[in-house]
Amino acid sequence: MNSMTNNNIKLITLVGMMGSGKTSCGSVLAKKLGISFLDIDSIIELEENLKISEIFEKFGEEYFRLIEEKVIFLKVSEYLRQNVKAIISLGGGGFESKKTREFLLNNSKVIWLNSDIKVLSKRVGKAFNRPMIKGNVETNIEMLLNKRIKNYQKSHLKINTDNLSVNDLCNKIIKGIL
Repeated sequence: MNSMTNNNIKLITLVGMMGSGKTSCGSVLAKKLGISFLDIDSIIELEENLKISEIFEKFGEEYFRLIEEKVIFLKVSEYLRQNVKAIISLGGGGFESKKTREFLLNNSKVIWLNSDIKVLSKRVGKAFNRPMIKGNVETNIEMLLNKRIKNYQKSHLKINTDNLSVNDLCNKIIKGIL
């Protein structure tokens, strides 16, 4: 499959908690569909010349969220203007901004990659430098999810990633967008 099958869908935005598979699935999905992959956190790190954890440490979450919103609007608007098809991977909190959320819901197919808290804890527990996770991983993830779930639920499509390989998840998304 070389191009996105539904010609009405130009952009797919993956949202969900850290560890839900947005980046790993997004890059594989983009390759499968033969389209661009846009990882918002990676773009921020490149533009700021700092890791996300360093941005949080030096400047705080509010500063990061402002940069994140700016990058989302600039990059997504650019893709829309150029009629580029792409998979967009949003950071876990990137869907919290009402302005960003409405923009993405109106201009892309938003898919919530949902996972059980225990599954997320296992995946995230292996990673380092997660600025939103301090102390008990499972407790922190649960608190963040409780705060974010009402916004994630506004997505066009919800897919549970718990027992899916990246390949199976990509296939499920492709079926969901046809």
